[in-house]
Amino acid sequence: MEGRPFWESFKKSARKHIPNLFTMGNLVWGMLALFCALEGRNELSISLVFIAMVLDGLDGKIAAILKAGSELGKQLDSLCDLVSFGVVPAVIIYQVSLHRLGLAGMLIAIFFPLAGAYRLARFNLASPYNSWFTGLPITIAGGALAALSLHDSVFLTWIVPFYTFILSFLMVSKIQYPAIKKGQREVSPFTFILFYSGILSFIFFVIFWREMVLYLLMSYIVFGILNKLYLKLKSKEKTPCPLTSGD
Repeated sequence: MEGRPFWESFKKSARKHIPNLFTMGNLVWGMLALFCALEGRNELSISLVFIAMVLDGLDGKIAAILKAGSELGKQLDSLCDLVSFGVVPAVIIYQVSLHRLGLAGMLIAIFFPLAGAYRLARFNLASPYNSWFTGLPITIAGGALAALSLHDSVFLTWIVPFYTFILSFLMVSKIQYPAIKKGQREVSPFTFILFYSGILSFIFFVIFWREMVLYLLMSYIVFGILNKLYLKLKSKEKTPCPLTSGD
């Protein structure tokens, strides 16, 4: 019986750190991706970024299942995300294309993780119970930037800086995106199914059809933009017209 309190304390401590192991795994794969990118093994680097994305998608849900969410885990997640989905995709896209633009390409590549850092800092100050993200999540932005390198269009130099700038802008924008990754709040069965269906679809495309990952991520990105336009049009329809005097 004397060992029972110790065992209970050990289980509680272990459960608390399991989500953080997934978060740290995200950083490990991100660092491996960075090493591969620096060695010029860009395709392998992109695949490792995709693996980091899966781990990043699961840590919040695991924390919710184990009831092990913490402020430490939240801060740790942001720091790991900045490396795996901010710095690494920027290095990949610079190696593949932006280096052709010289100093301008370097500045564009640097701007991407800067926008991601601002996005993450703003996220950490937001309410954990909000059902929408403000700005494009850096995980999606980084994955979409890395995924572009799998397409021949990346060699059309003018597309890459524009595409990188748009992703950076969306991260710091006020455009709302559904927060289906968050594990700190209760979610509907539909959202739960949608999240894991998205994870499984992502894994399928990474294994069998990596070129399609870009379009899967772009569908989420475009949804936020279209939703913003829809809400603006809807608000204009509800705005009463000002009264005008007759002739």
